[in-house]
Amino acid sequence: MALCLTHAGAGYLVYEAMRPAGRHRVGLLATAVVLANAPDLDFLPGLVTGAPTVFHRGFTHTVAGVALVGLAAWWCARRVRPREWSPARTAVFASLAFGSHLLVDYFTVDGVAPYGARFLWPFSDAHLHAPVQAFGEIIVDRSGTPAFLASLWAPHTYQAWAREVLTGLVFFLVGGAARVRQGRRRTSRALPS
Repeated sequence: MALCLTHAGAGYLVYEAMRPAGRHRVGLLATAVVLANAPDLDFLPGLVTGAPTVFHRGFTHTVAGVALVGLAAWWCARRVRPREWSPARTAVFASLAFGSHLLVDYFTVDGVAPYGARFLWPFSDAHLHAPVQAFGEIIVDRSGTPAFLASLWAPHTYQAWAREVLTGLVFFLVGGAARVRQGRRRTSRALPS
């Protein structure tokens, strides 16, 4: 499983791709990062029941889950009437941020069967996994909640956490560089020739 930093980096890329020009919108960035990590909230019921991974990569890791998040964002935006964005743009933003989690997981090393996830459920029960893996994983101890939590911070995971930090930094640098480049293009277009 990819860890929270890679997912946060993917959420940041969605934020940079969709945010309005100008100053950073901290609330919008936080929303993108939370949505990008939200599918892994499916660990919580398992942690409470002592079977940490029993619900993992279920409905929250499907295109149906992405569609539901987009629909909920659209519905909320219609009620709140945001000043900057239309409800449709809000739905696209939420869907892309939430869906970025699935994309990262698709390209994550998966060392425990079944490999991949049922991203296309309910249309297909097939477990999908990219032929090329770009992101590392930590093999977690599934024997119970204390063992699961301990396996996230054990010495054998330090290399995976270091890769997570580097991957997150790369995502943040790419997103920032793209924003700077886009700003330069706008400035050059605005200058008289």
